[in-house]
Amino acid sequence: MQTIRGWLDENPARTDEVLWRNRSYIFFGTPGDSGHDGPEGASGVNLVAGRSVAVDSQRHVWGTPIFISSTSRINFGNGGELPRLMIAQDTGSAIRGNCRADLFMGTGEEAGALAGGLKETGSFHLLIPITASGRL
Repeated sequence: MQTIRGWLDENPARTDEVLWRNRSYIFFGTPGDSGHDGPEGASGVNLVAGRSVAVDSQRHVWGTPIFISSTSRINFGNGGELPRLMIAQDTGSAIRGNCRADLFMGTGEEAGALAGGLKETGSFHLLIPITASGRL
């Protein structure tokens, strides 16, 4: 992410052209009237740093609680680390498959730096009501 940002800073005349062609570039909406600071995710709710996760919307239902862990220490910048419970609230063009997810790290320079350096293998456990387990 930092490499792309550096290139865009050096080539401002081409920024719009490049960003609109890149399917992986994320355009967040602005916070609505809900009083929350986070951008609105694809689920229609404001994302919460360290608690919202983007998943494949063809395979997962919005609002599903997901317990995520990793062998690496991932610091969310707000004192929280994995493992932790997160909620499926967003999606992305590069997120395909049952066990793929992007963790929402927040907004701003610090969150961007954290997210840009994050690529980990971990565990992904869906928490579903026992009454729904027979429909899977």
